[in-house]
Amino acid sequence: MFEDDDDSPIDDQLNQDIQQFEAHLFGETLGFIDSDRLEAVIDHYLVSGDFLKAKKASEIGRTNFSYNCIFDLRFVQSLSGLKQFDEALVGLSRIDIDQLPPIEVYVTFASIYMQTGTYDLASTYFEKALDVCELDDKPDLFLDLSLAKQKLRDFDAAVGVLEKALATFPKHDAILYELGFLYDRLGNYEQAIETYLRYIEENPYANMAWYNLGNAYSKIEHFEKAIWAYDYSILVFDEFSPAHFNMGNAYLSSGKYHQAIDCFKKVLSIDGDDPMALCYLGESHEQLKEYDIAEHYYHLCLSLDPKVSEAWLGLGIISDIKGNTVEAIKLIQKALEYDSENASNHLVLANAYHKCELRSEAEEHYLKSIELDPEDAECLQDFVFFLLEESPINALSFMENFQLDIENNPYFMLMYVHVLVHAMRMEDAVLLFSSLVMVDREQALKIIEWNPKLAYHKDFVNLLHE
Repeated sequence: MFEDDDDSPIDDQLNQDIQQFEAHLFGETLGFIDSDRLEAVIDHYLVSGDFLKAKKASEIGRTNFSYNCIFDLRFVQSLSGLKQFDEALVGLSRIDIDQLPPIEVYVTFASIYMQTGTYDLASTYFEKALDVCELDDKPDLFLDLSLAKQKLRDFDAAVGVLEKALATFPKHDAILYELGFLYDRLGNYEQAIETYLRYIEENPYANMAWYNLGNAYSKIEHFEKAIWAYDYSILVFDEFSPAHFNMGNAYLSSGKYHQAIDCFKKVLSIDGDDPMALCYLGESHEQLKEYDIAEHYYHLCLSLDPKVSEAWLGLGIISDIKGNTVEAIKLIQKALEYDSENASNHLVLANAYHKCELRSEAEEHYLKSIELDPEDAECLQDFVFFLLEESPINALSFMENFQLDIENNPYFMLMYVHVLVHAMRMEDAVLLFSSLVMVDREQALKIIEWNPKLAYHKDFVNLLHE
């Protein structure tokens, strides 16, 4: 909206006018300054964020050049910058907007409404501005309109705005980047990846694009590609600690614990003591069965931030591994204290209670874990085995009563067959087993692993060798 070009040939004149105006603020006579020069002074203050001086200069313009509505508009924009939004809207409603460039009026309205959280009206005025603006102004207005739609939680519309913008400006960096970011936010990771890759073709040294590409790959668990993307992000900017941190997580998820350790140590060398980097260092050493080192890092993490649930959980798991399950329960309870909606925390606590033969407590946390994450295969398996210890009928009742909640669990069919075998309902077990073999033969083999006698049962053997 405003321009303040440092290379402009009128800089000397502008600087003189600014000095003259600021001297006036301290009591000196302003002297003559024409309309265009005063407007340039106001624009300078608006661009630099000095809204109080912009307001005072606008007031002089309104008094000396009352015929020029631009000073009324600049006065309103100054009020907006000072967050005097009600006064700004009243002032804007009194301006004869027919004498002003409509693009400026619409953008001023939109800006005020964005700042006041009236995003529907902001969206309306950004759309009006797009209809009347010059081509060069369109990219920024598309981005503003998309943001207004996001604030309204209308993400499909926000994506539509950016896709329309990209059709007009196919190589515009900010539009491409923002579209990829929005796809990522909506969970459209494949589209996000495609957009980031397209952006990187034009901007191979864009550190953040490589970083966000790595994040998108991580979210679909393509960890090798994620590491590749993070590596390029780091090549562009080696001191960018988030890329090292997320690369460490990708290595950790891939079972490459030594590489993960190197990444987390790099984060510490850049940022100093970082609680989460210390926590994941602990987890990396825990996975390597280097329990004393892992405990050391978990304690360092908690000394910086005692609310890191993952560190308490890690200490609890190690304590259990070392044979002190009672102490482990206390530590896992601390993890739950700081993250009570974490299904994994409830599962680990349930298994610890189970180990201590505290069955009612164990069942409570198994059920909570399944409620929080009904598609967790490990939790369903552990709970069904737990129920089978007392009664196949109890396990079967659970599978049938909670089928609608857990039928999307990847282990649902497997566990159902296993329970039917224990309940001696062999006909039903064979029927379901045949379906399981057709879908996933490797998974079906677990039934034989858990029930070795079935290796000699002709119906199960025939199904496996069909």
